[in-house]
Amino acid sequence: MTRQTRYYAVRRVNPFEGVLQVVETPLGRAYSPNGEVWQIQVLAERPDHTWRSLSHAPPIRQFFNFGLWDAEGGLHKIPANPVMDIGGMTSAARETCDTLETLADRIPFALIDRYECWCTDHLGQPIALLATCEDPALVDDLRVTPWHASRASDRGFVSASLSRRGIPDRDDQGPRQHAARLERMVRQSGQQKRWYERLEDGRGLPLKPRGDGQTLPAEHFPPLGLKTDWASGEDREYVSDYIAWLAPRLLMLQHLSDSERQDLEQVACRQAEELATGFRLLPRVIDQRAIEAARVEARLRRASR
Repeated sequence: MTRQTRYYAVRRVNPFEGVLQVVETPLGRAYSPNGEVWQIQVLAERPDHTWRSLSHAPPIRQFFNFGLWDAEGGLHKIPANPVMDIGGMTSAARETCDTLETLADRIPFALIDRYECWCTDHLGQPIALLATCEDPALVDDLRVTPWHASRASDRGFVSASLSRRGIPDRDDQGPRQHAARLERMVRQSGQQKRWYERLEDGRGLPLKPRGDGQTLPAEHFPPLGLKTDWASGEDREYVSDYIAWLAPRLLMLQHLSDSERQDLEQVACRQAEELATGFRLLPRVIDQRAIEAARVEARLRRASR
């Protein structure tokens, strides 16, 4: 591995969608949400500079999507502009794919996004994770949006506890009312946005606003990215439903305790196909038998279609 090659992972947050694996080579990069299928991008000159022979402006280089790669099928290229340096792009893509093969046994990669933006309550206690970043110099450039339980197009979250209380998951206000209700609850409790650098021991050092510079103890940060100890029992049950729905993705987190991981595994097995899809990115497994049974169930379901 050269000094110019980097491999790491970052969380996909707000809404939380798991952990993204990234590999950077001198002339290419690859990323994958599951550690199996990788989007390959290569660095090349923009096509407009191939015919601008009279221009003294330096060529503009940027990343272009080149194809998809997986260990079994290899590289599947997508059509590229014929005026581009196809030979150079192909060489860069192959180098990147070769690097992916050498890194196969290191997946999942270590998370590097230790700078976190949280919405906090009136006491300054973190409620929900809004954004993460690996470089504090980029903090001011990030557009941090209010917390989202899921994408606007995702209608998958339905709370069993709300349904028992007669609260529909869809009505004339929209098709994802349980998710929207949770978003309102978080936003009504969150007073401001605060950036922290998470230290090795889990404590948070304030970045923006700095305040008095005192670190916040690790136990003040919700390990699953959302506060679970709400005052109301109904709210706690409601949030528990959401955590259970998100469990297959939350298992990709790398800082969970064994007890937290075991609790998530129990509910994640109810979503066998999603659990199987992200299995490669699980840093460890507590109940091997239950997880393997879920993977077998997922394979049978897919084979029956």
